[in-house]
Amino acid sequence: MSADLASLDPETLHFILSDWQVWARDDQLPAATTPGGADWRVWLILGGRGAGKTRAGAEWVRAKALGIPPLGEEPARRIALVGETLADVRRVMIDGVSGLLAIHGEDERPELEVSKSQLVWPNGAIAQMFSAEDPDSLRGPQFDTAWCDELAKWRRPEETWDMLQFGMRLGENPAIAVTTTPRPLPLLKTIMADPATVITRAATVANAAIRVGIPARAYRRARQKVQFVELKENWPKHKRDGPSSREMPCRALTHYGVQIDCVKSLAYKAIDSRGQPTLLDPSLRAIQVLKFELW
Repeated sequence: MSADLASLDPETLHFILSDWQVWARDDQLPAATTPGGADWRVWLILGGRGAGKTRAGAEWVRAKALGIPPLGEEPARRIALVGETLADVRRVMIDGVSGLLAIHGEDERPELEVSKSQLVWPNGAIAQMFSAEDPDSLRGPQFDTAWCDELAKWRRPEETWDMLQFGMRLGENPAIAVTTTPRPLPLLKTIMADPATVITRAATVANAAIRVGIPARAYRRARQKVQFVELKENWPKHKRDGPSSREMPCRALTHYGVQIDCVKSLAYKAIDSRGQPTLLDPSLRAIQVLKFELW
């Protein structure tokens, strides 16, 4: 392969190296349509740290802004970049190693207009920056494309998401990409259940750079996080004593990317704060489980 690449002229080589369709993993590209064959409205990218979510989101925005098929049939006009804070939008989505400024070639790179909190591409496409701390800042502007990063960490997720929906009214098929680490958030569950949503799941281990750069022992420690998971509506009280009561929370937790072993005849097998296996009463409202950052 090295010999083949060496034989290419610089222009062809640059085209191949910058073609995201060549280098992306399957989980870093959206489905063409929903399972029902309709156009999707939200592409939800779920994954742990280092899984390549930011690169996938930035490359999608690049394709939309420049009109690069198949992700962008024609250039977008107005793009919303929504992060946990404005500082996060700048630090991760724009200036980051996998951010928008880093992935563009010199001849296509947008210009950052700090005073206006926006990026402007040479073809006229504009991306405006917004913080989830200020949902009202989304009141008024309208978009055909939006990228939302780390939605599960937003301080005011429902309000910000609702305001964004009102602004998605440009073009024939306005679309949103959401890149986030999965958490048991009601809004995230709602988005996942929407028939207009397509979902890809990316694991940290899928990133070749992560596999090579992190020692195995440190990686095993980093991939595990112990937290409490409130079952709430996923474990209705009137069904708690039914024949399927011990199985239902298992399915619900797995839905959020939580790995838990069911011990149907007894209780739930989980991991305590010291990292030791323990059996927990299934009647508890909250149980401590081993949560995998990876999917």
